[in-house]
Amino acid sequence: SKAKEDMRPLVVAAAIPSPCCRCGAPVALVALPARHASLSSQFAPIFALGLVGEDDVSAAAELLVDSFFTPLQTEDAGPAAPLTSAESAMREERRRLTARGLEWRLGSRLQAPTPALALDSSLLLALTHVQTGEMVATAELSLRPRDGRLPAEFAVPPLFLLHSAGLAPYLCNLAVRRGFRRRRIARRLLSSCERLVSSEWQQSELYLHVDLLNQAAAALYRSEGYEPLPGFDRAAAASSIALPGRPRALNRYHVKRLPPAPPAAEAGAPPAAELGAPPAAELGAEAKPATLPAA
Repeated sequence: SKAKEDMRPLVVAAAIPSPCCRCGAPVALVALPARHASLSSQFAPIFALGLVGEDDVSAAAELLVDSFFTPLQTEDAGPAAPLTSAESAMREERRRLTARGLEWRLGSRLQAPTPALALDSSLLLALTHVQTGEMVATAELSLRPRDGRLPAEFAVPPLFLLHSAGLAPYLCNLAVRRGFRRRRIARRLLSSCERLVSSEWQQSELYLHVDLLNQAAAALYRSEGYEPLPGFDRAAAASSIALPGRPRALNRYHVKRLPPAPPAAEAGAPPAAELGAPPAAELGAEAKPATLPAA
């Protein structure tokens, strides 16, 4: 059942080749400061969590296009049909636009990545496979007005916004590459975002939109305590777009009240042995799948 699938531990087969990163070059993220070691430790030693810099934008755009801008399919639909020439051209244009949008929103943070709260730029976390350097997941955090509207690709930085509803942390572009899904990666990355907002940004709530056509995402956020705000549906619909091959989405606004950040002594990185991590020698292409315990 769907519920049972969601509770499986994170099991990752070694060295899954990327289906959509055309350059094949490994991604080298900027490491998080040592004070955030606990955010990275839940993924080690299989994955590395870090900040996207200017050299990583293309890989992030590819992942996002693969996740959000392909025809709607179920998880069990199997490989997607080959794209027509028109669809390929549309996908390439979408990738280019997505990359430009990331560059616009991340702004100066691309040259000097930092997890600090900023009014002039978004923050993009990413997860890479330690062995291959492949980017396997992303999550974007920013400050946005509490107005229920979907931020545009080239959204005005919050530094220039005056809004009666005020600004609050906002999460978007939480995506996991096909082939790495159903392994609790999204849940753990969501937890990392919440803890960063609570500890680094000193904020007590996090907002996001959920495409209600995406049942897996809706179930994830519901199980993690996000409260729907249907009163904002009209605002979200007005700022939505229809994607090729998909019906127009109903993006529902959600909020979660975050618990206080734990003291630094409690947030230290647990040793690898406590995470059920295999020795480094067991992470080769011929090794058995590595298992991390369920959160």
